[in-house]
Amino acid sequence: MNRRRILFVLPCLAALAGSTASAAGAAEIPPGLGWHELAETRLRAVCPSPAQYPEIQGVEGCAAVTEDWSGAAFDAAGDRMYISGGGHGGYAGNEWYLLDLGSLTLTRINEPSTPVRDGCLFDGIYADGRPVSRHTYQHLAWLPGLHRIFLVGGSRWQCGYFIDDAWTFDPAGDNWTERSYVGGPRTGFGLSLAVDAPTALVYAHDDYDLYSYNPATDQWTLRAENLQGPGDYKSGVIDPVRRRYFYYATDNRTLYWYDISSATGMLTRQSGATTGCTFMDTYAAGWDYDPQLDRLVAWSGGDSVQLLNPDTRVCTTVSHPGGPAAIPQGTFGRFRYSTRSQVFVTCNDVDDNCFALRLQPSTLLFADGFASGDSSLWSSTAP
Repeated sequence: MNRRRILFVLPCLAALAGSTASAAGAAEIPPGLGWHELAETRLRAVCPSPAQYPEIQGVEGCAAVTEDWSGAAFDAAGDRMYISGGGHGGYAGNEWYLLDLGSLTLTRINEPSTPVRDGCLFDGIYADGRPVSRHTYQHLAWLPGLHRIFLVGGSRWQCGYFIDDAWTFDPAGDNWTERSYVGGPRTGFGLSLAVDAPTALVYAHDDYDLYSYNPATDQWTLRAENLQGPGDYKSGVIDPVRRRYFYYATDNRTLYWYDISSATGMLTRQSGATTGCTFMDTYAAGWDYDPQLDRLVAWSGGDSVQLLNPDTRVCTTVSHPGGPAAIPQGTFGRFRYSTRSQVFVTCNDVDDNCFALRLQPSTLLFADGFASGDSSLWSSTAP
């Protein structure tokens, strides 16, 4: 690289550091650090019409898709987030919403089931054979090998009780398939799913125990038994570098983990106290692994995120103005890291636009003309 190009690039990098929330345009997330509002991505704009679908509205209407303890599944290869929620008395719609980071659009990809009926009277299935609307918590995962969304359990419309079941949804074909739940975990508030990319196994932790699910064979396997559990509402994430399944619950800011480097055999739960990890006071924060920073990044609303070093269990807070507001019922899986776009993304309220959060300068900026070694201009200083 010649001197002229160095002098040109460094001021550009400096300009990226001072950022504010901004509206995305031309199907491109702005390169600056911080929060970026994604224009015209309000979920309510594409909700089923109450006039056309009065029977699915419940007491909240489609606001319940995000307000009622709902999560999401993220397709890393497709750079897409799939959102569905509702259930109990809030909302009967079982439709899916898609945030496409390639086009920066949010769409509803199918119609809700009608007529609706109480999920406790008909084994959690509507008359058309599709699963009833439900609180989805951290009960959703993307199965990359099958190109399907995986759903386990949830609080059913209309009665609110949990159900032990598992389904896959094909977004391309708009069809559901019921999967085996023989030997599966207890469904409830404490269930949390995460996919291990190297093995394609889904790891599911209930109130006490850890299970793995093999999508290729449709089989569940008990992987760890524990006499005690840390309480309800868990949110799990897998660190693909350390090969650990992490989760936390609101009990003295303790981090729990399993070494999942072996795809078979029984595992032992480990735990350790954390320092500065205030996000653990919120039972349903969103968090995901950031491969650029090599940190677990957690967000529970507002401007700030916390970077958790899995080795030291120390959290560092990073703030950028303009972050979206928190909602009382939590974010769960609706805060995910996109390896293709190199940002975190969240859709946290049906009446707000979705947001992207960039914590590191995008390496995509320098694809034209930068040698690989020039990435050393930037490094993480988080502990």
